[in-house]
Amino acid sequence: MTPPLFENTLRASRAYYLIGKDMQLGLGHAYMVVSPDDEIVKEFFTLVAARMYCASGRACMECRGCKTVLDGNNPDVFVLNERGEKIKVQEIKDMISSVSIKPLSGVKAYFVCRADLMTADAQNKLLKTLEEPPEGVTIFLGAANESGILDTVKSRCRKVYIDVFDRETVYNALKEMGCAPDEAAVAAACCEGQLGKARVIAFSPEYGERYSDALTLLERLKKSRDILAAETVPSLKSGESEFLKVLAVAVRDVISAKQGAPLFFGADTASRIEKIAQDFSLRALALTENAISRAQQKLAFSVNTAAVEDSLLFEILEVKHKWQS
Repeated sequence: MTPPLFENTLRASRAYYLIGKDMQLGLGHAYMVVSPDDEIVKEFFTLVAARMYCASGRACMECRGCKTVLDGNNPDVFVLNERGEKIKVQEIKDMISSVSIKPLSGVKAYFVCRADLMTADAQNKLLKTLEEPPEGVTIFLGAANESGILDTVKSRCRKVYIDVFDRETVYNALKEMGCAPDEAAVAAACCEGQLGKARVIAFSPEYGERYSDALTLLERLKKSRDILAAETVPSLKSGESEFLKVLAVAVRDVISAKQGAPLFFGADTASRIEKIAQDFSLRALALTENAISRAQQKLAFSVNTAAVEDSLLFEILEVKHKWQS
């Protein structure tokens, strides 16, 4: 199973608390674990499975029961669709045929990743098993998109939602993994509260480069002639659609600095942000944020990226001077 790299953060989540409480009282027949972060759902499944078979009942990750889960050698643990592909009815038929086999340990667990990718026929085939599984069997369905699950399936499962984590929690989790402050801060700001996405961003150099480019753009915009200099910023020059998302994050960080909120960056980057905050009023920053949002909407319908970006630069410069600090 997928190693729980964010183990400590997941242990502290409400979702893990709820499942743990049910383990103490007796697990139900079926659960639907919902999160847009399907990588974290897989890590969560590993942690839940380890706790189910742990000698101490705590998911110690050291005992034989935990290690059989981590190594994928537990005969009573079944994981379906780890690759997150479409699940057809035959795969569910195969699963159902194994459900009736008596578990060796007394409890058997099925973890279906991206269950929202099951065909309607596959979901309908699973209904009776969800409602009346053999004794000792629990089925966990992971769903990135809850709307992909039939209502008849939902009604037979207890729904558990994995948290959308706040920025500080994500930042601290990445630091625990050994990420440098700047990489962790950019990832925490850009990941939309999703730990799996944060990990990808933290270990993708281009995101850090985009963030630095966003600060460079804001630093260069002082007078009209500076727009030409701003246009040479690599991420903007290459027309990366993701750059505007990162620029919006950078502006929000400048707003935080303006308001005296703590910054999670290293000293050099934090100093750059604070200097930019001195050049913009809060009103100008709020209007800049709105302008970026409008530019993102325009890019969704426009093939002329350069024209949209030029218009954005002029608008940022205009509001900066109209609403001076």
